Amino acid sequence: MRFTPVELTNPAGTGAAKRGLLSIISIGLQGGTRFASNWLIGRLADVKVLGAVSSASSLAFTLNTLWPSSAQSAASKFIARARGKGDDAEIRAVTHHLAGRVLLVTGVLAVLAPVIWATLYHGPAWEGLCVSAMLITVSTSQFSRGVHFGAGQIARGTRIDLVTSAIGIGTTLLLLGLGVHNLLLTLPLTLALGAYSLLCWPWTAHGRPDKELRSEIDKFITFGSAGSIASAGMLQISQLTARGVSEHAAGMYAPALQLVTPFSIITAALTLVLYPSMAEAHGAGDAARLRDQTDLATRSFLAVMVPLFGALAIASRPIIDLVWGARYAEAATVMPAFCVALLLQNVASPAVGSITSGPHRNMWFSMLLSWAGFAAAIAAWAILTPPFGIVGIAIGYAIGAAITALSLLVVAWRLNGQRWWGVLATLVVSVLAIIGLSAWRLDSPADHVVDIAVAAAFFVATIPLTIPTLRRLRSSRR
Repeated sequence: MRFTPVELTNPAGTGAAKRGLLSIISIGLQGGTRFASNWLIGRLADVKVLGAVSSASSLAFTLNTLWPSSAQSAASKFIARARGKGDDAEIRAVTHHLAGRVLLVTGVLAVLAPVIWATLYHGPAWEGLCVSAMLITVSTSQFSRGVHFGAGQIARGTRIDLVTSAIGIGTTLLLLGLGVHNLLLTLPLTLALGAYSLLCWPWTAHGRPDKELRSEIDKFITFGSAGSIASAGMLQISQLTARGVSEHAAGMYAPALQLVTPFSIITAALTLVLYPSMAEAHGAGDAARLRDQTDLATRSFLAVMVPLFGALAIASRPIIDLVWGARYAEAATVMPAFCVALLLQNVASPAVGSITSGPHRNMWFSMLLSWAGFAAAIAAWAILTPPFGIVGIAIGYAIGAAITALSLLVVAWRLNGQRWWGVLATLVVSVLAIIGLSAWRLDSPADHVVDIAVAAAFFVATIPLTIPTLRRLRSSRR
């Protein structure tokens, strides 16, 4: 395979449907590599090793939300906007400016990472350096991914994902085969993401945006990161909170987190594809197009995610037993909370995209409401963790995620003039049903056959939700 620098000003002629599919594959490979590596560690090492590796990864991803993570959506937005204007010089200048900012901020955070790790967990210096290395590659690879989406080069990024995924999984197997059972098991993911960064970095970018555009980009990322700390960072901080309880607790919390989060791949991928289109609709002042895009995406995600996350929550015991093994049975108790939280977040993701892709002032909504949810989660952790352990941590995370997701859904509803009473009613009834059925099964004696039967019945019962959306999708495609 021949690799050349990404072409910033020559987008590939890829249709919308193919872009969506490639995006799912690309994000899926990234999330799948992380899950596969952690699964191998959990099955071939032990609970404490999995907890330590997951906690180190969570710290790296948490620090990434402090600023670098928002550079991904900034690249997607501002490169696509410049491409829409046909301004090649601005494309290169925007990319160069963003790349410099990512390297600068990531470098500072990488210096702080070992200090934070040693302060929290009193680990040796080399463990902190492992966290720093992962942070650097997470930040640079996510930015490079955003560049590919903004430049219309998704296919190129996907081809490279195939190579780097093999590197990550193969290196994990190698280290485990050599008997490595410590934080060096973070290195495979670091190597995979580092290879992606080197191959996808916008090496040809040059120039400098004018002062007004630089200010707009920097403010976008700053506000985005302020919200990201409290939204995406909240999930990672919940893992760190579990590690604060004990190494065993972290090892039991991680399997449920690792198992459920990859199922958000579809919405994450499609939202990345949709985001530049939303930015274009805002730029063109086309409120009707933005409203239709947001509505169709929201209803589609609702139709797909309710059956999926509901079945996962209800059948948490047999799923954990099948995937992770009987020694991780305790992890099943936290899965329903994760499923409800991620269901709400995924359904709200098009609404969040429609808000943040618009005027800069709209970023306030995302930032403030994300922090409201985060504050609620912290309060819930303080109250629920002492009596309930990792179950209390998971419930606290679900409470915070629900507050943020539902409030942002309402904001987009009002800003765009959506007609979502039916969407809200369906979402609330579905969540209550999932909570009730999951609690019933977990309080009952373990019976995998009954759990699977109830989960299958819920899945079949909610499939009719997809029929109106499928008809609308066919109509819109015609």
